[in-house]
Amino acid sequence: RLQNGPSWHYLHSDQWRYEGDFKEYHKCPDNTFTQGHTADFNVQAVRCGWLPFYPQYTKSNLELCRDAERAGKKSPEEISAYVLEQLKGKKLRHAIEDIDHEASWPRVWYIWRGNAIMSSAKGHEYFLKHYLGTHTNTIAEEVAEGRVREVEWHKNAPLGKMDLIVDLNFRMDTSALYSDIVLPAASWYEKSDLNSTDMHSYIHPLNAAIPPVWESRSDWDIFKGIAKVTTELAKKHLPDPVKDIVTQPLSHDSPDELAQKEIKDWGKGECEPIPGKTMYKFAVVERDYTQIYQKFISLGPLVRAGLGAHGVKYAVEDLYEEVLKTHPTQAWGGKVYPSLERDVEAANLVLLFAPETNGELAYRAYQNIQERVGLKLTDLAEDSRDVRLEFSDLVAQPRRLLNSPIWSGLMDGGRAYSAYTYNVERKVPWRTLTGRLSYYLDHPAYIAFGENLPVYKPSPRPEAYGDLKKSLEQGKAKILNYLTPHGKWHIHSTYGDTLRMLTLSRGTEPFWIGEEDAKELGLEDNDYVEVHNDHGVVVTRANVSARIPKGVCIIYHSPERTYSVPRSPLREYKRAGGHNSLTRVRLKPNLMVGGYAQFTYHFNYWGPTGCNRDTYVMVRKLEDLVW
Repeated sequence: RLQNGPSWHYLHSDQWRYEGDFKEYHKCPDNTFTQGHTADFNVQAVRCGWLPFYPQYTKSNLELCRDAERAGKKSPEEISAYVLEQLKGKKLRHAIEDIDHEASWPRVWYIWRGNAIMSSAKGHEYFLKHYLGTHTNTIAEEVAEGRVREVEWHKNAPLGKMDLIVDLNFRMDTSALYSDIVLPAASWYEKSDLNSTDMHSYIHPLNAAIPPVWESRSDWDIFKGIAKVTTELAKKHLPDPVKDIVTQPLSHDSPDELAQKEIKDWGKGECEPIPGKTMYKFAVVERDYTQIYQKFISLGPLVRAGLGAHGVKYAVEDLYEEVLKTHPTQAWGGKVYPSLERDVEAANLVLLFAPETNGELAYRAYQNIQERVGLKLTDLAEDSRDVRLEFSDLVAQPRRLLNSPIWSGLMDGGRAYSAYTYNVERKVPWRTLTGRLSYYLDHPAYIAFGENLPVYKPSPRPEAYGDLKKSLEQGKAKILNYLTPHGKWHIHSTYGDTLRMLTLSRGTEPFWIGEEDAKELGLEDNDYVEVHNDHGVVVTRANVSARIPKGVCIIYHSPERTYSVPRSPLREYKRAGGHNSLTRVRLKPNLMVGGYAQFTYHFNYWGPTGCNRDTYVMVRKLEDLVW
């Protein structure tokens, strides 16, 4: 189950409780569609199949299937119909409709390869308050009561929804600091792994120079261990196979793109709920939790049916059969599967079954898209058709990705990756309603929001955002527009907190301010400042710079709460926070609309971004430095 993160955190961390109608800061025409609260709009988006949301219902998915079976429903179609009837009769509610009900709370959080509680946590202080139930510096008032219509209002907001936070980490960052369990992960030179990005064209192998030190393990071995323990627990708690009902939003690169030519909400009685048409789809899956470990270390037989992404498909059945003869295998349940037990085995199968590293599969993928668009395309893979990379090939020498229709850049002949060269040079249609890039968006929601054509919208005033309703000026203070750009030393890199790097940056993550604003505040370079709003507070050194425009300030993304964080006099001398202590998630409703053309959902493709670039803060010189 994959979901867009901004919606998930906006609702589960209860940041929606701290804002009113979105029109208070989102300028758009007056009509029935552009009224209300962002959380209500997200409910409609889930109900209509525009976006996913998890958990799905205020009742366990497994228990829901058991109820259906007790009612005599056996087949997937019958179980799906049963759930639909429960929804129509309002006997079953979506979890998003009662997000603060205990049944809707997220309980266990695994954090992997990210700093989810600080660097990614827009609204960091709300994470601390509502996820962890711990100390927080937010003083914002809840204002959504009486404003929300679709979301159930609970007078007392939950504090500490998470029961367990487990962090896979090889350093003590802020997420590790707040986690219940930190699993010591192997570092870059202690494991075999793959790194890749569409920002450049090389595949990076991570090769173990030494085995993992002390108790650390590779990411693969850690998850394998979790799978093994889960399997053992399942033998006691879930010994028999169980049915699970999964909801799926209307999907990009599928017939779902023509599902909703007009916007009608079945939850409001505007149409009938029809899965795959006016609402999301159902799938019933049988799960055997006693086989989690065996499935984790085996490549399953469904691969034989073919692979693909972004509307492209390619056949791999013959390759699957070949791998059974040439590569390590796992035998269980009377069948044999390609092995994923070791990290190198998993990396090899990723490389073998990907068209970017297997030229024959790239050729087949181009054949697939060639037949659909009526253009000659297989020549893009002709010269590399015999290329087949495995992990040892990457270790021996740097290797580039091959041309693949999964991506829109062409990279043969040493060419740098550039998006959409495939579309421009080979005339392959874009995956849009018209097959072209469009300035005009022919969608009723975008017309209603007045954004069917590009439109300039000035930044709202600080009063509209309400970041400073309770943050009073004390002494000589000034309101500034607050930005959190990518840092020079700590984006796509690690160890910005080492002594050498800290020596280059004043021993902290400084607060950048323009010379004019600093002069008005009586600030000298390297003075300590207290930067605050209703969301939280930061205490750090000032970096006075001619490069920062008047009225703007910057804290680079992302400091850690593990060093150089003084206490805040404004918050009763509690420890101050980091860059995301001053932000809160705001979601743009028209980015939730779906069910039509390029507006249909795909993970990491469609959904509202957690925009926080128009945050405002109050800045003053710190008079009393306390550690």
